[in-house]
Amino acid sequence: MDKKKEKKEKTEDVSVQKTEKIAKEIKIEEKKDEKVKAKEILGEVNIVPEVIATIISRTVIGIPGVAGLATRAKGGIGTLLGTKELEKGINVDLRENKEVSTTISVILEYGSIIIDVAKEIQKKVKGELETKTGLKVTGVNVNIQGVHIEEKK
Repeated sequence: MDKKKEKKEKTEDVSVQKTEKIAKEIKIEEKKDEKVKAKEILGEVNIVPEVIATIISRTVIGIPGVAGLATRAKGGIGTLLGTKELEKGINVDLRENKEVSTTISVILEYGSIIIDVAKEIQKKVKGELETKTGLKVTGVNVNIQGVHIEEKK
């Protein structure tokens, strides 16, 4: 009889432990639900395309081989932009599903390896946008509008 009693007590102990474990898991899930609800109550965070363009422009102008961002003049010639107009060489397509793609028009320094600089622009812009905004970058298109040749003095 003692063995049956011991076995019954062990079974009850295991059942109690499982019940306690399940109760803890339920509490953890409840806490997770509370956190999600708290986030929902706080509201939305919206990032306008101009902010994304600013992040892109600051990233691109720091890349070796880039002379600057460009815009198309009426005659079809790319022109270097001043710092106040940097975002004009950038087109941002921001979607509601938290995805973004961009087209960047640049002028490169003469002598730089075009494909290498373009790939570096794509890599750095994608990394910066995903890190700083949390958005998924679906495309970074780079248009080379011209080459800047520094005049000798």
